Amino acid sequence: MNDLKTHLAPYWPGLQEEEMEALCHFSSLLEEANQHISLTAIRDPQESAVKHFWDSLAFHQALALQGGESVLDLGSGPGFPGMVLAIMNPGTSFTLVDSVGKKTAFLQETAKALGLKNVSVCQGRAEGLGQDPRYRGAFDVAVARSVAWLPTLSEYLLPFLRVQGLMAVSKEAPWEEEASASKSAIDLLGGAFLKAIPYELPLYGNQRSFLFYRKVKETPEAYPRREGVPLKRPLS
Repeated sequence: MNDLKTHLAPYWPGLQEEEMEALCHFSSLLEEANQHISLTAIRDPQESAVKHFWDSLAFHQALALQGGESVLDLGSGPGFPGMVLAIMNPGTSFTLVDSVGKKTAFLQETAKALGLKNVSVCQGRAEGLGQDPRYRGAFDVAVARSVAWLPTLSEYLLPFLRVQGLMAVSKEAPWEEEASASKSAIDLLGGAFLKAIPYELPLYGNQRSFLFYRKVKETPEAYPRREGVPLKRPLS
């Protein structure tokens, strides 16, 4: 549990003791589980501290949640950024979604072990869940790390949001050309560009940005399209 604190504390000196303890507990659970089932390819403690935990804390800082929001983390994997966001924002509710059963099982066990009452876990694909009345238009914020081309990612995320909700994604630089090429697709889906917050991953130097979009109108009922189509045929 001390490895994460050693590598993370210099970059986030303002973390409260109970926050660091919870993050370390999460890290130890992930390290232990990853020895038996493949949850993440990152196994080096320093690399995990920066690429998983530091990056998720940067997401937390950029989002600046006020409390009371409902947040969807799509493609949460072993809990990044969603589990870290839930630890840092106990007054906000989080739904962590992944299509892989072993990952959602780990997320459920971890939320229970950490005593996180603000976390629910759902196994499924965005195409199906985005058409499910229980989830469609149900969230204030939807987040994802860079898991797909922006039109595809937007087709996954925007249907989950209420009008005036916030879509936040992280993208490697340079992202401007991708964002420009995605403008008409995102407009069709009901989104509008809000702002970009650039940042650099310490030690590794990756140039990234958090991209924020406001949902300004309802997403047409036809979206998201059936499973696999948003990835194979992105909107243009």
